[in-house]
Formats: sequence, C-alpha cells, structure tokens
Amino acid sequence: MPDQKESGEKLAGRLYATLRVLKFIADPGSGVKPTLRDEFKDKDSPRQRIQALKLDLFENLVTAVQKGRHAKAMAEVFGAMPSVVPLRQGAIEHNLGERELAEFNAGYRDQLGILKEALPKLLD
Repeated sequence: MPDQKESGEKLAGRLYATLRVLKFIADPGSGVKPTLRDEFKDKDSPRQRIQALKLDLFENLVTAVQKGRHAKAMAEVFGAMPSVVPLRQGAIEHNLGERELAEFNAGYRDQLGILKEALPKLLD
C-alpha cells in the first residue's frame, strides 16, 4: 500500500495509473494497455488526463461483470482506490510543473508496478 506521506502529485499519478488499469480491465479494446514505460511530458493537469480517459465505468463495469471478465482484477483495482486519492485538490486541478510532473510520473510507475505484480497475466 502506498505511503500516505507522498506528495499530492505522486498520489495523483497513482490515481491515474489505477484508473487507466480499471478502464483497460472494463474495456480492453478501448485503448493502449498501460505500461511501466509510459512517460508523461505535457503540462496539463491530472484532472485533464483523467477526463481524457472518457471513463463510462458504470456501463463498462456492468458489462464486464455480466460477462464474468477479470473479477479478481477489478477487486484488486477497487481495493487500491482509497490509498491513491490525493487529499489536496490542487494536486489534481493544477497544471504540473517540472518537479510536479516528475512526482506524477513516479507515482504512476509505482502504482502500475504494484498492480502489475498483483495482476501479472493481465498487465504483462
């Protein structure tokens, strides 16, 4: 479980990784599989990145559950959610500077590594 003393930007990266994995689980044909090689360079905000995922999780997750897809993976991802949500709103709302973007990328890679370890067949 991530250290709660991490920066808001690092937690925002963890949240984004978790949501990307959730989207991939719910709708594998929706885009590129998240990988540890992903590097984010733009100065947009984590909120914009999350909105760009165009998550319609209710519909996608209901469909995935009805088809019996990846139940263990969904439980793992949902279990991670409470520990990755930044408490500071600015960590998600504001544009990222160089230092903040490095923190975001580190959080993204850390969280994706945790999820990859828990779900090796899905996130090879």
